[in-house]
Amino acid sequence: MDFTKRLIALSFLLSGLYSNSAIHYVQAADSRQPEPLLVEVFFNKKSAGTLICYRHQDTYWVPFDLFIQQTKLKGQPAENGTVSYQTTLGVLSHDPESLKVIEDTQCISFDQLEKSFYVKGRFVQSVFALALDVPWASGKPSRKKAAKPVITPDIQAPSSSLSFLRFEPQVSYEFNDNTNRDLLIEAGGRFANGVWDITFEGDPTTRFRLSRYHWTTYNNNSVLRAGTGSSDLFSLLNDLDFTGIQVGWNNQTILNQLDFERYSDSDAFLSLDRTQQRTIEGNAPPASIAELRIEGVVIARQRIGLDGRFRFPNVRMTSDPRRTEVYIYERTLREKPLTIIDYTMSILNRTLPAKELLARAGGGVVGNPLNQNESDSTSWTGFGHIIYGVHNRMTIEAGIQYNPENINREVFAGTVLSIGGNWGIALYGGRSNDRYATDFRLEGKGTDWSLSYFGRLNQENYSKDGKEKQKNHSLRFSTGIIKPFDLLLYGRYNKTGNEPAEKYLLPGAYWYVMPSLMLSALPNDEEQYRYEANMNVTSRSDLSVTYEDEIIAADLDYDFSRSLQSRALYSHAFSTGNNVSSLYFDWYPKGNRFNLIRLGASTSGSQTGYSVAWNKFINAGLELSLQYSYNMNNALRLETEDTFSNFVPPEARQYIAFALTWDLGRSSKRFYPINRTAISHTRGGLAGSMKIINETTLKPDDINNVDILLNGKKLNQRQVDGSFFVGNLKPGVYAVDVDAENLPLELNIPNKTTYVEVMSGAVSEITIPAFVEYSIAGQVTDTRSIALENRKVTVMDEKGNVIDHAVTNLFGYYRTKGLQPGDYTLSVSDVKREVVIKDDYIYGIDFTVREETTPAVLHEKETRAEKKNTARPDTSLTNGENHLQ
Repeated sequence: MDFTKRLIALSFLLSGLYSNSAIHYVQAADSRQPEPLLVEVFFNKKSAGTLICYRHQDTYWVPFDLFIQQTKLKGQPAENGTVSYQTTLGVLSHDPESLKVIEDTQCISFDQLEKSFYVKGRFVQSVFALALDVPWASGKPSRKKAAKPVITPDIQAPSSSLSFLRFEPQVSYEFNDNTNRDLLIEAGGRFANGVWDITFEGDPTTRFRLSRYHWTTYNNNSVLRAGTGSSDLFSLLNDLDFTGIQVGWNNQTILNQLDFERYSDSDAFLSLDRTQQRTIEGNAPPASIAELRIEGVVIARQRIGLDGRFRFPNVRMTSDPRRTEVYIYERTLREKPLTIIDYTMSILNRTLPAKELLARAGGGVVGNPLNQNESDSTSWTGFGHIIYGVHNRMTIEAGIQYNPENINREVFAGTVLSIGGNWGIALYGGRSNDRYATDFRLEGKGTDWSLSYFGRLNQENYSKDGKEKQKNHSLRFSTGIIKPFDLLLYGRYNKTGNEPAEKYLLPGAYWYVMPSLMLSALPNDEEQYRYEANMNVTSRSDLSVTYEDEIIAADLDYDFSRSLQSRALYSHAFSTGNNVSSLYFDWYPKGNRFNLIRLGASTSGSQTGYSVAWNKFINAGLELSLQYSYNMNNALRLETEDTFSNFVPPEARQYIAFALTWDLGRSSKRFYPINRTAISHTRGGLAGSMKIINETTLKPDDINNVDILLNGKKLNQRQVDGSFFVGNLKPGVYAVDVDAENLPLELNIPNKTTYVEVMSGAVSEITIPAFVEYSIAGQVTDTRSIALENRKVTVMDEKGNVIDHAVTNLFGYYRTKGLQPGDYTLSVSDVKREVVIKDDYIYGIDFTVREETTPAVLHEKETRAEKKNTARPDTSLTNGENHLQ
């Protein structure tokens, strides 16, 4: 379709190349008079043909009869001389007096179309067309929702026993002859109407263990899992790892607790409080930056891969009321964040809607019997758990588990209350080892303030013998009422046994001095303050200076271009007088964010070190990293960067390291590059390629930026040499299309939409054929160089088969379409021309034919043609029905 638009625009240029024709351009009409335009008109992206419309008084006018005909409206006279029209939106009224007669044609303006009919009109310069978006259809609105048609997929989902493989080897060699190795292998697929997965990890030469394995099957209300698992009840009771059976049931739908937009490598079965997971995961644009912050302090940072996923493991969240957020930056840290995702702990996330009931249970042998280091074949455990939504503002829950360590049944119970629109309260109690504990939480949030309190009391020997009595209280209060300050108050009270209590109540503050400068002072758990100043020095650089524990540190970022960025770090310890300076350069060749080369250097006293590293995404499933370092063990490393392997021991003086992540999805008998984390027991994926069928000079990377549409929506996954993968898809049938916006002009996708079935734990395969096609264009005139309208141009192949035909427009121009490289014969009447298409479009294939008519008729046609050519300087090509994209 993009091809059609461009050829229409080219016709304007071509028309000026024929100086001997009868076409003459004139100056635009007086702005006070309607200006006629020969344009193509589209209704909801469907062409109504090339027609004469007008521009007048800074708006466009279209024939009213055309509008009525295309929308199939039927008018009824109403009061006050208006006319009413029945539509699916309701009855629309229009005053006929608002119409304007232009050249004997009743026309309606874009302004009136929007005012009376809620139709939005616009002029599309690229194709010289008017486009009207009609949000309704003619007729009465239906009270019943139309039943969704049953779609039969063109491609069935595979029932492969093996759906995916992940290989993740890491190896580092220290030049003191010390070698470190680690290998992770994951596999999974479908079996017996369920999904299985298995994970091996460790050093393959010494300790390579089977760490996790599951088989999961479910329906809308219930779920069953066999394999490794965890009780995962509540923080008052310790989680018990076991191998056995788990079941869950919800009277509404189990998917709210079972289905995630992400894969998790833990043994947690159903998520009851997603904010309490110690691994923070989410979605973001590929190659963007995810930055984890706790109370505004950067904890970790990572570059997001082609799969569009970020993952921060081992984050303390279950008992910390501090604000936990993930900042997403599109390109650099100097930009305004695309979004800020709040992961702050909240007890209200454990609530259920009114009348919803969740029950779960499980049991088996403690540990992992297939891993000797974690197996205890003589111990068994089991648990039961129930949550019920009494009211939309009240949820109760209780659970029980058998703990073989203290040979005791452990129980807990509690309730969560939502009070008004600002407050939440939770009270829980637990019994373990014949001792008791309680958990109390209070949360409040307003427009300019927030309050979080967490308290826990444990009796002596709670959970196990020898455990001391504990009292823990944490408080956080923040307010932004006093501008430009954000004021905070932190409190903590910890007492274990008879030891002195650790307690403090300290203020904190953020001071937004100006848009480019922010100062902060925040206390830590050691009752020491961390002072920080963040400044945007220029549009390309920012500076951060911190002081904590008698150490001052500076961090300066500077972007030279989209391809080259730098970072300088300096640290000075006042207690020892030592200082360290480090400088890093990040180079993205040709601005490719999936290809990174990093150079680093550092000095400390008389010591100097340097490093070089390379990270590249080969395709959607293959990422490799290679790094070398010499004498950088004392350098200020970019520890918050997760682009490169952190497998190397930090004290290593000289080393070389290699890391690889290779994800493969199997569909039918082939393997495709995929992202393993996008395949789970509730989600599936779609892998495939766009294949150019005939010979062409196009290269695979010419279609790297062509988007694949699923149900009409763009995806974050880009093309890599024609291959693509889309994951995290719920089971169902998806309409797969190719977005023609970035498709090379000469490529054509014959199958506009393909319906593909996706199943959980499986990868469906699709190959999208693309053909290189060109066109032939020219003009048909008579012996007097008068343009001939409505003349048929026939295209035949070498065997004489008719391939295509075109009809000349008002100015005698024609354009064929969909012609693959080869030999063709074009004919108009009895005139023929031989044309050879190789690897380009063909223009200027003109025909001069004899016009057989009487002089009077000929004179009338000449006069009409000259009149049209003089009045309408703009031209347009038509060839059948077109669609505006």
